[in-house]
Amino acid sequence: MERKFLLYLLYITLVDIRERSYEKKDSYTFGLCDLLHNIPLQLITEDGAKEAYEYLLSNVKEVEIENWLENRKEEFYSRFPEHKN
Repeated sequence: MERKFLLYLLYITLVDIRERSYEKKDSYTFGLCDLLHNIPLQLITEDGAKEAYEYLLSNVKEVEIENWLENRKEEFYSRFPEHKN
């Protein structure tokens, strides 16, 4: 229950940030939240996580955040080197 609730909190927080960024005409933050907001709820299952990752990779260019994603990947691998291929 705790894990699902925390994932829900992440989801609803991204939705709230997306809404506020739309109101403030912050297209970068809006696009980022719009792309990511459904991912937390998909993380509940392994299949959902794989689908979310594929969705992210296939839509990152649309939001023009390729560099952002590459930087996050580098940070991730620096923090968790055991996951680097």
